[in-house]
Amino acid sequence: MENREANHSELRELQLAELDLMKLFVRICKKHGLRYYMIGGTMLGAVRHKGFIPWDDDMDVGMPRPDYEKFLQIVRSELPEGYDFQNYKQNPDYTRYFSKIVNTRVLVTNASYAKETVLYAWLDIFPLDGMPKNWLLRTVHFWYLAAWRFFYHASCYDTQVNLHRPSRPPLQRMLIKFIDVTRIGTKLDSKKLLRHMERDLMKCDYDRSAYVVSMFGAYLHKELMPMRFFGKGGSYAFEDDRFEGPELYDEFLKCLYGDYMTPPPEGSRHEHNIVKVERVA
Repeated sequence: MENREANHSELRELQLAELDLMKLFVRICKKHGLRYYMIGGTMLGAVRHKGFIPWDDDMDVGMPRPDYEKFLQIVRSELPEGYDFQNYKQNPDYTRYFSKIVNTRVLVTNASYAKETVLYAWLDIFPLDGMPKNWLLRTVHFWYLAAWRFFYHASCYDTQVNLHRPSRPPLQRMLIKFIDVTRIGTKLDSKKLLRHMERDLMKCDYDRSAYVVSMFGAYLHKELMPMRFFGKGGSYAFEDDRFEGPELYDEFLKCLYGDYMTPPPEGSRHEHNIVKVERVA
Protein backbone atom coordinates (compact mmCIF):
# COMPACT_ATOMS: atom_id res chain seq x y z
CA MET A 1 0.00 0.00 0.00
CA GLU A 2 2.81 2.44 0.87
CA ASN A 3 4.52 1.87 -2.49
CA ARG A 4 1.24 2.44 -4.32
CA GLU A 5 0.63 5.68 -2.41
CA ALA A 6 4.19 6.81 -3.14
CA ASN A 7 3.71 6.11 -6.84
CA HIS A 8 0.44 8.07 -6.82
CA SER A 9 2.18 10.99 -5.12
CA GLU A 10 4.91 10.99 -7.79
CA LEU A 11 2.29 10.85 -10.53
CA ARG A 12 0.36 13.77 -9.05
CA GLU A 13 3.58 15.78 -8.86
CA LEU A 14 4.09 15.18 -12.57
CA GLN A 15 0.47 16.02 -13.40
CA LEU A 16 0.72 19.37 -11.63
CA ALA A 17 3.94 20.19 -13.48
CA GLU A 18 2.20 19.36 -16.77
CA LEU A 19 -0.80 21.50 -15.83
CA ASP A 20 1.56 24.46 -15.40
CA LEU A 21 3.03 23.71 -18.85
CA MET A 22 -0.47 23.65 -20.33
CA LYS A 23 -1.29 27.03 -18.82
CA LEU A 24 1.93 28.46 -20.25
CA PHE A 25 1.11 27.00 -23.68
CA VAL A 26 -2.42 28.46 -23.61
CA ARG A 27 -1.10 31.92 -22.67
CA ILE A 28 1.19 31.83 -25.70
CA CYS A 29 -1.63 30.69 -27.99
CA LYS A 30 -3.97 33.42 -26.75
CA LYS A 31 -1.30 36.09 -27.16
CA HIS A 32 -0.69 35.13 -30.79
CA GLY A 33 -4.24 34.14 -31.74
CA LEU A 34 -3.40 30.46 -32.35
CA ARG A 35 -5.94 27.63 -32.39
CA TYR A 36 -5.47 24.50 -30.27
CA TYR A 37 -7.56 21.61 -28.96
CA MET A 38 -7.17 19.15 -26.11
CA ILE A 39 -6.96 15.71 -27.73
CA GLY A 40 -6.61 12.06 -26.71
CA GLY A 41 -6.62 11.24 -23.01
CA THR A 42 -6.52 14.92 -22.07
CA MET A 43 -9.86 15.56 -23.74
CA LEU A 44 -11.24 12.33 -22.27
CA GLY A 45 -10.08 13.45 -18.82
CA ALA A 46 -11.75 16.85 -19.26
CA VAL A 47 -15.13 15.26 -20.05
CA ARG A 48 -15.06 12.21 -17.76
CA HIS A 49 -13.03 13.52 -14.79
CA LYS A 50 -13.00 17.32 -15.20
CA GLY A 51 -9.21 17.02 -15.16
CA PHE A 52 -6.57 14.34 -15.44
CA ILE A 53 -7.52 10.72 -15.85
CA PRO A 54 -6.35 9.53 -12.39
CA TRP A 55 -3.71 7.15 -13.81
CA ASP A 56 -2.61 9.32 -16.76
CA ASP A 57 0.79 10.98 -16.81
CA ASP A 58 0.73 13.30 -19.81
CA MET A 59 -1.23 16.03 -21.56
CA ASP A 60 -1.81 16.14 -25.31
CA VAL A 61 -2.87 19.08 -27.46
CA GLY A 62 -3.37 19.33 -31.20
CA MET A 63 -2.86 22.41 -33.36
CA PRO A 64 -4.13 22.91 -36.92
CA ARG A 65 -1.12 22.81 -39.23
CA PRO A 66 -1.11 26.58 -40.05
CA ASP A 67 -1.17 27.45 -36.34
CA TYR A 68 1.40 24.77 -35.50
CA GLU A 69 3.86 26.20 -38.03
CA LYS A 70 3.42 29.71 -36.61
CA PHE A 71 3.87 28.33 -33.11
CA LEU A 72 7.23 26.79 -34.08
CA GLN A 73 8.46 30.24 -35.10
CA ILE A 74 7.53 32.14 -31.94
CA VAL A 75 7.54 29.69 -29.04
CA ARG A 76 11.19 29.94 -27.99
CA SER A 77 10.98 33.71 -27.58
CA GLU A 78 7.95 33.27 -25.30
CA LEU A 79 9.36 30.72 -22.84
CA PRO A 80 10.54 31.87 -19.40
CA GLU A 81 13.75 30.64 -17.80
CA GLY A 82 13.66 26.97 -16.87
CA TYR A 83 11.55 25.93 -19.85
CA ASP A 84 12.57 24.64 -23.27
CA PHE A 85 11.02 23.59 -26.57
CA GLN A 86 11.80 20.35 -28.40
CA ASN A 87 11.18 19.81 -32.10
CA TYR A 88 12.87 17.40 -34.49
CA LYS A 89 13.86 20.17 -36.93
CA GLN A 90 15.32 22.39 -34.20
CA ASN A 91 16.98 19.91 -31.79
CA PRO A 92 19.77 17.60 -33.02
CA ASP A 93 19.00 14.82 -30.50
CA TYR A 94 15.19 15.00 -30.63
CA THR A 95 13.60 12.51 -33.03
CA ARG A 96 9.86 12.60 -32.28
CA TYR A 97 7.50 14.01 -34.89
CA PHE A 98 5.35 15.98 -32.45
CA SER A 99 6.86 18.77 -30.37
CA LYS A 100 7.15 19.32 -26.62
CA ILE A 101 7.35 22.19 -24.19
CA VAL A 102 9.37 20.94 -21.22
CA ASN A 103 10.14 22.07 -17.69
CA THR A 104 13.88 21.48 -17.29
CA ARG A 105 13.58 21.63 -13.50
CA VAL A 106 11.37 18.54 -13.26
CA LEU A 107 13.14 15.25 -14.07
CA VAL A 108 11.03 12.17 -14.85
CA THR A 109 12.41 8.62 -14.91
CA ASN A 110 10.30 6.63 -17.40
CA ALA A 111 10.46 2.83 -17.75
CA SER A 112 7.95 2.52 -20.61
CA TYR A 113 10.55 1.82 -23.28
CA ALA A 114 13.19 -0.80 -23.99
CA LYS A 115 15.72 1.45 -22.21
CA GLU A 116 14.83 3.35 -19.02
CA THR A 117 14.92 7.06 -19.83
CA VAL A 118 15.18 10.28 -17.82
CA LEU A 119 13.05 13.05 -19.35
CA TYR A 120 11.90 16.54 -18.46
CA ALA A 121 8.24 17.04 -17.52
CA TRP A 122 6.52 17.62 -20.84
CA LEU A 123 3.50 18.80 -22.80
CA ASP A 124 2.99 17.01 -26.13
CA ILE A 125 1.94 19.22 -29.06
CA PHE A 126 0.69 17.42 -32.18
CA PRO A 127 0.13 18.96 -35.61
CA LEU A 128 -3.33 18.30 -37.08
CA ASP A 129 -3.32 17.86 -40.86
CA GLY A 130 -5.97 17.96 -43.55
CA MET A 131 -6.81 14.82 -45.54
CA PRO A 132 -8.40 14.27 -48.97
CA LYS A 133 -12.20 14.50 -49.16
CA ASN A 134 -12.54 11.54 -51.52
CA TRP A 135 -12.88 8.29 -49.55
CA LEU A 136 -10.55 6.25 -51.75
CA LEU A 137 -7.85 8.93 -51.96
CA ARG A 138 -8.11 9.49 -48.20
CA THR A 139 -7.77 5.78 -47.44
CA VAL A 140 -4.80 5.29 -49.75
CA HIS A 141 -3.08 8.43 -48.44
CA PHE A 142 -3.58 7.40 -44.82
CA TRP A 143 -2.18 3.87 -45.18
CA TYR A 144 0.71 5.16 -47.27
CA LEU A 145 1.58 7.47 -44.36
CA ALA A 146 1.01 4.64 -41.88
CA ALA A 147 3.63 2.54 -43.70
CA TRP A 148 6.18 5.34 -43.33
CA ARG A 149 5.18 5.68 -39.68
CA PHE A 150 5.95 1.98 -39.19
CA PHE A 151 9.49 2.41 -40.55
CA TYR A 152 9.95 5.51 -38.40
CA HIS A 153 8.98 3.59 -35.25
CA ALA A 154 11.35 0.82 -36.28
CA SER A 155 14.15 3.40 -36.52
CA CYS A 156 13.74 4.47 -32.88
CA TYR A 157 12.30 1.31 -31.35
CA ASP A 158 14.49 1.28 -28.23
CA THR A 159 13.63 4.78 -27.05
CA GLN A 160 10.15 5.62 -28.34
CA VAL A 161 7.94 2.52 -28.56
CA ASN A 162 5.97 2.03 -25.34
CA LEU A 163 6.35 -1.69 -24.68
CA HIS A 164 3.90 -1.69 -21.75
CA ARG A 165 0.83 -0.23 -23.42
CA PRO A 166 -2.10 -2.61 -22.80
CA SER A 167 -4.83 -3.67 -25.23
CA ARG A 168 -2.82 -3.19 -28.39
CA PRO A 169 -4.55 -4.57 -31.50
CA PRO A 170 -3.11 -7.92 -32.68
CA LEU A 171 -1.57 -6.31 -35.78
CA GLN A 172 0.36 -3.78 -33.68
CA ARG A 173 1.64 -6.49 -31.34
CA MET A 174 2.77 -8.55 -34.34
CA LEU A 175 4.58 -5.57 -35.91
CA ILE A 176 6.33 -4.71 -32.63
CA LYS A 177 7.48 -8.32 -32.30
CA PHE A 178 8.72 -8.23 -35.90
CA ILE A 179 10.75 -5.06 -35.24
CA ASP A 180 12.16 -6.51 -32.03
CA VAL A 181 13.27 -9.79 -33.64
CA THR A 182 14.57 -8.44 -36.96
CA ARG A 183 15.97 -5.08 -35.68
CA ILE A 184 15.15 -3.71 -39.13
CA GLY A 185 15.28 -0.12 -37.92
CA THR A 186 18.92 -0.04 -36.87
CA LYS A 187 20.08 1.42 -40.20
CA LEU A 188 17.13 3.77 -40.80
CA ASP A 189 17.45 7.56 -40.40
CA SER A 190 14.58 8.75 -38.16
CA LYS A 191 14.77 12.39 -39.19
CA LYS A 192 14.87 11.60 -42.89
CA LEU A 193 11.72 9.51 -42.47
CA LEU A 194 10.02 12.34 -40.54
CA ARG A 195 10.88 14.91 -43.20
CA HIS A 196 9.44 12.63 -45.88
CA MET A 197 6.22 12.13 -43.92
CA GLU A 198 5.84 15.82 -43.19
CA ARG A 199 6.05 16.75 -46.88
CA ASP A 200 3.20 14.35 -47.61
CA LEU A 201 1.14 15.43 -44.60
CA MET A 202 1.27 19.08 -45.66
CA LYS A 203 -0.06 18.45 -49.18
CA CYS A 204 -3.68 19.05 -48.12
CA ASP A 205 -4.71 22.57 -47.08
CA TYR A 206 -5.99 22.19 -43.52
CA ASP A 207 -8.63 24.92 -43.69
CA ARG A 208 -10.06 23.59 -46.96
CA SER A 209 -10.21 19.96 -45.79
CA ALA A 210 -13.27 18.05 -44.62
CA TYR A 211 -11.17 15.49 -42.72
CA VAL A 212 -8.32 15.83 -40.25
CA VAL A 213 -5.70 13.44 -38.90
CA SER A 214 -3.28 13.36 -35.99
CA MET A 215 -0.89 11.00 -37.75
CA PHE A 216 1.24 10.22 -34.71
CA GLY A 217 -1.65 9.83 -32.31
CA ALA A 218 -1.84 6.60 -30.34
CA TYR A 219 -4.96 5.27 -32.03
CA LEU A 220 -3.78 5.16 -35.66
CA HIS A 221 -6.79 5.05 -38.06
CA LYS A 222 -9.16 6.22 -35.30
CA GLU A 223 -7.24 9.53 -35.32
CA LEU A 224 -8.63 10.23 -38.81
CA MET A 225 -12.02 11.92 -38.43
CA PRO A 226 -14.33 14.57 -39.91
CA MET A 227 -13.15 18.16 -39.47
CA ARG A 228 -16.59 19.09 -38.10
CA PHE A 229 -15.77 17.22 -34.87
CA PHE A 230 -13.24 19.97 -34.11
CA GLY A 231 -15.32 22.84 -35.49
CA LYS A 232 -14.75 26.17 -33.77
CA GLY A 233 -13.82 24.46 -30.53
CA GLY A 234 -15.43 24.57 -27.12
CA SER A 235 -14.33 25.47 -23.59
CA TYR A 236 -14.05 22.63 -21.04
CA ALA A 237 -13.23 22.54 -17.35
CA PHE A 238 -9.90 20.91 -16.54
CA GLU A 239 -8.67 20.84 -12.93
CA ASP A 240 -8.67 24.50 -11.81
CA ASP A 241 -8.88 26.04 -15.29
CA ARG A 242 -10.66 25.80 -18.65
CA PHE A 243 -9.11 24.82 -21.97
CA GLU A 244 -10.24 24.46 -25.57
CA GLY A 245 -11.29 21.12 -27.02
CA PRO A 246 -13.19 19.75 -30.05
CA GLU A 247 -16.63 21.32 -30.48
CA LEU A 248 -18.38 17.96 -30.95
CA TYR A 249 -16.70 16.27 -27.99
CA ASP A 250 -19.07 13.29 -27.89
CA GLU A 251 -18.44 12.34 -31.53
CA PHE A 252 -14.71 12.94 -31.09
CA LEU A 253 -14.38 10.73 -28.01
CA LYS A 254 -16.61 7.97 -29.40
CA CYS A 255 -14.40 7.85 -32.49
CA LEU A 256 -11.32 7.24 -30.32
CA TYR A 257 -12.69 5.23 -27.41
CA GLY A 258 -16.23 3.98 -28.10
CA ASP A 259 -17.96 3.85 -24.69
CA TYR A 260 -15.68 6.53 -23.28
CA MET A 261 -17.61 7.19 -20.05
CA THR A 262 -16.89 3.69 -18.73
CA PRO A 263 -13.29 3.51 -17.42
CA PRO A 264 -11.31 0.46 -18.57
CA PRO A 265 -10.52 -2.29 -16.04
CA GLU A 266 -7.29 -1.79 -14.11
CA GLY A 267 -5.19 -4.17 -16.23
CA SER A 268 -6.20 -2.44 -19.48
CA ARG A 269 -5.31 1.12 -18.54
CA HIS A 270 -2.74 2.94 -20.67
CA GLU A 271 -0.07 3.74 -18.09
CA HIS A 272 3.46 4.98 -18.76
CA ASN A 273 5.48 3.34 -15.96
CA ILE A 274 6.81 6.47 -14.30
CA VAL A 275 9.52 5.45 -11.83
CA LYS A 276 10.50 8.76 -10.23
CA VAL A 277 9.72 12.50 -10.44
CA GLU A 278 12.33 14.87 -9.07
CA ARG A 279 12.43 18.68 -8.90
CA VAL A 280 15.88 20.24 -9.25
CA ALA A 281 17.11 23.77 -8.61
